[in-house]
Amino acid sequence: MGRLAKPSVMTSLLKDRGISLSRRMGQHFLVDNNVLRRIIEEASLGPSDTVLEIGAGAGTLTEELCRKAGAVFAVEQDARLYGLLEEELGGFPNLRLLHADALRLDLAGLLPPGPLKMVSNLPYNAATAILLKVLRELPGLRVLVVMVQKELADRYLADPGTRDYGVPTLKLWFYCLIQRVTQVPPTVFFPPPSVESTVVRMERKGSGPLPPGEEDGFFRFIDAAFSQRRKTLVNSLRSAIGTEEGRRLLESSLAEMGLPLDARPERLAPGEFLSLYLRVRGALSF
Repeated sequence: MGRLAKPSVMTSLLKDRGISLSRRMGQHFLVDNNVLRRIIEEASLGPSDTVLEIGAGAGTLTEELCRKAGAVFAVEQDARLYGLLEEELGGFPNLRLLHADALRLDLAGLLPPGPLKMVSNLPYNAATAILLKVLRELPGLRVLVVMVQKELADRYLADPGTRDYGVPTLKLWFYCLIQRVTQVPPTVFFPPPSVESTVVRMERKGSGPLPPGEEDGFFRFIDAAFSQRRKTLVNSLRSAIGTEEGRRLLESSLAEMGLPLDARPERLAPGEFLSLYLRVRGALSF
């Protein structure tokens, strides 16, 4: 497996270029071939696949993606690391390096419109925002195999009624089926982070129950519902509903769904959230 995925090689590469890593930017590079192999296997890559990698870092994962996939688009924001990637991996003819902040990048304008996979060790401080952006902007994105902080993975996979259940759970549920692949200890990174990580696999669902683009309204509904988590759902949505007639519609909808009027937002399962939104969306003020 990886030529770059060795702590000694990584130390030398960074030292030779005078690069000191930033914990603020979540710069922890995977240097374990067993974990790399598991990620690549979960993505089931072949010569016909186009792959997006966000947060390419020093290229340990990028190198393996280039060996397995037909085309690789690798995004790196740090200019120092982008230069390292150009030097170390520029010889791969199937690699296109993009020096940019992924959250500001016009991905749809840069990537081909066909089927796409995403395989990434995502920056911890932006992982959820990146996932929602790519799922929204790239309809051809079908499979994602990503490493995230364990705490985030717990939120993505949380059950209703638990502490971790909330906005990220529901928004990612809207797009994807998610499964936990494996836990990853800090020792497989250079330098080791202070937290554990998790590899998750996401598979985009088929066409959903909402017209294209209407997820905006559903997502604002979710944000409003969890804006005051300790309050009941009826009280949290008071400003979003706006009128007394709308409030009565919300209460009657909860009753028809077999839910108590004092239900808190974390009680509702994802399907119940969507059903409630479809019942009351005409009364929402946004």
